[in-house]
Amino acid sequence: MRILAIFAHPDDESYGPGGTLAKYAREGHEVFLLTFTRGEAGTLGICKNMAPDEKARMRRQELLCAARVLGIRDVQVLTYPDGQLNTISYAEGESVVMKEIDRVRPDTVITFHDRGISGHPDHVVVARWCRNAVRQRDADIRLFYFGLSPQQASRIPNRQLFPIPPSDITHAISVKEYLPFKIKAIHCHQSQLELWQMLQSVEGGYVHNAEVEYFMQVWPPPAYGAVAVDLQE
Repeated sequence: MRILAIFAHPDDESYGPGGTLAKYAREGHEVFLLTFTRGEAGTLGICKNMAPDEKARMRRQELLCAARVLGIRDVQVLTYPDGQLNTISYAEGESVVMKEIDRVRPDTVITFHDRGISGHPDHVVVARWCRNAVRQRDADIRLFYFGLSPQQASRIPNRQLFPIPPSDITHAISVKEYLPFKIKAIHCHQSQLELWQMLQSVEGGYVHNAEVEYFMQVWPPPAYGAVAVDLQE
C-alpha cells in the first residue's frame, strides 16, 4: 500500500492512528503524512508560555521526530492557521488535498472521523476536505476515517468525545505489537505531554485501551459485513 495520512496538527498522527501507521510502515508499505498546520495555537503544557512562532518551530521538529519513529517516509507541513481551518474555503482545502494525492499517488488515505474525535473544528474540516477530494479524484483510492470505539471513548475521563458508531466500524486493526512505537512517537511531542499524562488515568490503562485502532471505510462505500482486520481487506 501507499498510505497518505492527512491531519490538521502535529501530534494527530501519533495520538491518532500511530499504531496503524507504524504497523504498515514496518511491513514494508509506504507511509506519507500531510499536516495542515504547525500547531502554533496549542495551549497544552509548555506551549502555554510560548510565542506562536516559537511553538510552531518546536512542534514541527516534534512532528519530524515522531514521523521517524513511526516509519513515515515523507512529511509535508503546511502553514495554514491553527484553529482557523474552518475559515479556509472548501475549494482551497480540497485543492490542497488533491494536489498531495496527485504527488503521492496513494491507494489509501487516512484522516480523522468526520466528527473529529474531540469535535475540534480543524479535525472536522480536514475530514470533509479529504472526503470530497477523494471522491472528485475518482481514482482507485480508499478513504478511511480513524476514530475511537464507543468503549474506548467511554474509558477516557473528563473529555467529551465522539466515537465511531459501532455500525459504521468497518476495520479493527490490532496494534498491540506496535504500541511501543506509538508511545515513543507520542513522547516526541514533548510540548503536548499534558495530554499523555491525562491518558494515564484511562480506565483499564492506556495500553489496554489502545491495542486496537478502529476505522470506517468512507470511499468507496463498503459492503458491510464482518469487521475486517487489515486495511488491505
